[in-house]
Amino acid sequence: MRYSVCLMALFLLFSACGGGKKRDKKEVAAPAKTESVGTVHFFLETSASMGGYLKGGTTFKDVVADVVTKANQIRPTSLYTISGKAPQPVTGGVNSFVAQLATTPLATGKSSEMHQIFKQVGSKATGNDLAIFVSDCILSFPDADIKSNPEVNRSDASSTLKNNIYDQFASFSKQGIGATVLAYTSPFNGTYYTYQNQKQKLAGEQRPFYIWVIGKQKLVGPFVQQLIDGLTTPPIKRLDFGAAGALNRYDLFFALNKKGDWRADHNNVTNIRMGRKAQPVEFAIGLNMSGLPDYAQAEAYLKSNLAATADNGAVKLVSVQRKDAVKTDRMSDREQKLLSQNTHVLTFRVDNLFADAAMLTLKLPVRFDTWYTTWSTMDDRTEAGRKNKTFALEHLMTGVREAYQTGGNEFANLTIQLKK
Repeated sequence: MRYSVCLMALFLLFSACGGGKKRDKKEVAAPAKTESVGTVHFFLETSASMGGYLKGGTTFKDVVADVVTKANQIRPTSLYTISGKAPQPVTGGVNSFVAQLATTPLATGKSSEMHQIFKQVGSKATGNDLAIFVSDCILSFPDADIKSNPEVNRSDASSTLKNNIYDQFASFSKQGIGATVLAYTSPFNGTYYTYQNQKQKLAGEQRPFYIWVIGKQKLVGPFVQQLIDGLTTPPIKRLDFGAAGALNRYDLFFALNKKGDWRADHNNVTNIRMGRKAQPVEFAIGLNMSGLPDYAQAEAYLKSNLAATADNGAVKLVSVQRKDAVKTDRMSDREQKLLSQNTHVLTFRVDNLFADAAMLTLKLPVRFDTWYTTWSTMDDRTEAGRKNKTFALEHLMTGVREAYQTGGNEFANLTIQLKK
């Protein structure tokens, strides 16, 4: 009898240990393989309208030289100039190109429609490659159209030109390609072309220019941040257009930030004890938000925009933590593995459950900054009308925004089951 009892105890012991190992494997998935940037393709627009940025000592030359050099330190960078024809490869490497910025008249090409340039630039942002494009981003019809109708740029920018941009970036969005825009201003010394194609000589007037980084959003975000961290002159403004799709996966932590009485069961919160004598219930989830634009990852944005609704309960977000801010000294190995797979930890409090089960839905809507409206003008014939402004920039950026912000477009859409 004693022998049988001992055998039964050993059997239960090994079964329990074996079950624990199986749960570890099931609950803690192996970290996803991190993708890395391949080649960076750098494009400098060299139509005649860009010439004034390259004469004399200008912020433009300093920033472009810095961007090219720092990008090449991050990943190998190929160089091109682009205007009214196919991109022209630049030979001699980065150092030679930087020297040409100071010594060679580069901006001598014919103007080209912006959506056509974006098409050629974006064709290089395939796979894990990224494209960087530097331009004044002035929307314009071809010269022949302006000559026929001097007002065509102003009258049709909000329709034809905007929708040309929309069409091109909608194509990028379908391919999972996003974009980040960095905005600067620089003294301009040379010929400026108004929306009517009339020439005006400028001497040191401040003119905006823009640096676009185009490629897979999950690669663009980290690359841009690494690039900015190394730049001597940071951008004045930034705008991120994402194409990563709605985030729908999360990891439920079983001890981190836990309060109250509940259990984790297959990423659901179960066995919740409610009532006046029960402790408040709080639980934390991990989200990998690396594929979202940087502003959408900010604590202030998440607290202001994340909608948490429960069909049979009252739940609210109580804290947002970046992975690096989480204290791991008392965390189990299993939870540290979960944390390593995510960028953020969001903690929620269950204030009430009105039934035995509730479905918690978390939605993070896509919202874009609109600073570009103050950088835009529709009459650039005078210094007052164009200083620190770009003709029709609002319509260009609106076309891009509409390509990514469609219908119920969301950065995240998650559901979590809550059970008593």
